[in-house]
Amino acid sequence: MKIRHKISSVILFALCLLLSFQIVFAQDISALKADIYPKIGCIICKNMTIDKCNCPQSREMKAYIEALLETGVPREEIFYKVAKKFSLKAIMDRQIQAGIEKRLIKEAGDKRPQIFVEPSTINFGEVSKKQGVIRAAFNLSNKGKADLIITNIKTSCGCVAVSLQVGKDKSPVFGTGGAPTGWQMVIKPKTVGQIELVIDLLHPTVHKGHLLREFSIFSNDPIHPETTVIVEAEVGE
Repeated sequence: MKIRHKISSVILFALCLLLSFQIVFAQDISALKADIYPKIGCIICKNMTIDKCNCPQSREMKAYIEALLETGVPREEIFYKVAKKFSLKAIMDRQIQAGIEKRLIKEAGDKRPQIFVEPSTINFGEVSKKQGVIRAAFNLSNKGKADLIITNIKTSCGCVAVSLQVGKDKSPVFGTGGAPTGWQMVIKPKTVGQIELVIDLLHPTVHKGHLLREFSIFSNDPIHPETTVIVEAEVGE
């Protein structure tokens, strides 16, 4: 009887210890999520952190982070893995983002494509709907040492259309649907292409007041696979 009692006591102690560990582990994960989520932005609902967003993309990002936490991945490594899987732009904390960017650059090495858009943002100032359309041009450069492959360009609104020209090659006009399947355009190292942007001020989505639109360029740049250009204007009658 004494032996059985001792065995029971040991089993009970082990169960209590395991339960305590599970509670502490759960608390640690909750604390880490409370720390990490506000520092990561949803790559679809831009400018919204995943702790405040519940769209399908945000839920996928949170599930990925939780899986990493449950396997014991350190906090710093989680930010790195999120940047690798989703986008460096998803890291909202500038200090953390800068550290990850340095790490990614080191990993990618010198022989990589490097996308550069100039200007990276444009403000038309005051415009009138009577103008019909407004236009802007951007230089799209490859400052790297490998071919830059543009695989998609898409706009945030039906009122915006963009096209890309590299040398004599010109792309279709892209809108919210982006490029057709299989489309791509190559920009050689140290070569510059031109992006033409057109905004239809008579489009039903354009209203009087502040206009904020954007278009995104997707490429094989390992550091910045998605580059976004912001376009603004003050629309009057």
